[in-house]
Amino acid sequence: MKRIGTVLVLAALAAGCNRQEALRHYGTGYLAMEAGQLEKALKEFESAIKFDQTLAIAHVGLGDAYREQGQFEKAIKPYKRAIRDEPYEFAYHYRLGRVYQALERDTEASGTYENAIDLNPDYTPAHVNLGVVYFRLGELPKAQASCERATELDPLHAFAWSNLGAVYDARGDTYRALTAYRKSIKIDPNQGPVHVNLGTAYLRQGRYDLALEELKKAAALDPDSPVVRKRLAYVYSKQKWYGAAIEQLQPLLEKHPDDWESRNSLAAIYMILYLRRPEQDRVRQSALEQWHKSLETNPDQPTIREQVTRWAKPIKPPTPTKPAKAAKPEAKPKPPTPTG
Repeated sequence: MKRIGTVLVLAALAAGCNRQEALRHYGTGYLAMEAGQLEKALKEFESAIKFDQTLAIAHVGLGDAYREQGQFEKAIKPYKRAIRDEPYEFAYHYRLGRVYQALERDTEASGTYENAIDLNPDYTPAHVNLGVVYFRLGELPKAQASCERATELDPLHAFAWSNLGAVYDARGDTYRALTAYRKSIKIDPNQGPVHVNLGTAYLRQGRYDLALEELKKAAALDPDSPVVRKRLAYVYSKQKWYGAAIEQLQPLLEKHPDDWESRNSLAAIYMILYLRRPEQDRVRQSALEQWHKSLETNPDQPTIREQVTRWAKPIKPPTPTKPAKAAKPEAKPKPPTPTG
């Protein structure tokens, strides 16, 4: 009996030593993560787990390191193990949701975020990201509820407001979308995609001056954005500032030569200018050149083929026949933004 007691004491001491050693490796791994030394962090977390399989924070650290490396699939298993050992820790569920979201496994992500919210109903990031995955799943009423809850919990959360604006936009509620976008920008003015969404909402209303103002702000924040250049070109065309529209489309096509829609828009602008001054036949030829390049990228454009046939020869005298209109840029809001 005395021998059994001694064995139990020794086992307890060994277990205690293992836990201490595991915690030491975990601490070293945590410091390595903070320093951006991800490979070292991975090794330390793995060592911690070897000493104590039940140390949930070590499994979480391992998942975090994999996630930082972009190895999302590898992060799933350690997060699940941590949840198995400590199922009531909401942060572990949230971390697993982030991985599923990054992998676009949105159904699994939504369920995992819901678990996190069940454990901590006031955790704003979970509501923000749950709204994102609901949006991507097309469940707009649920996305709206999640985003609205996020803004209630944290009225100064810029992503929560911009995401809510995108949901309102997708549901056709332009007035509330405008309000949400403006609130987001007031909190953080340096959000290019939100300026694009706000400008596009103004564009749909025909408020071209306000649309131009927002799109210029977006261009200042992201001068190489194809979306911004297309929207600016469209606004300039609507205001008959064709030179400014061309200045947006030409650099865009230099970087994205296969963008056939933008080539069609540029060709349409050239034809408008040609009809104003038919003696400038080089403008007609420029339009034809853009249409031909567009067809090389996308041959399935019967309307453009008709335009090429119609304008193959110069006109004498000018004819009132109008060329194809510039392609209207897609007016969908940008998808919501995940929170960190």
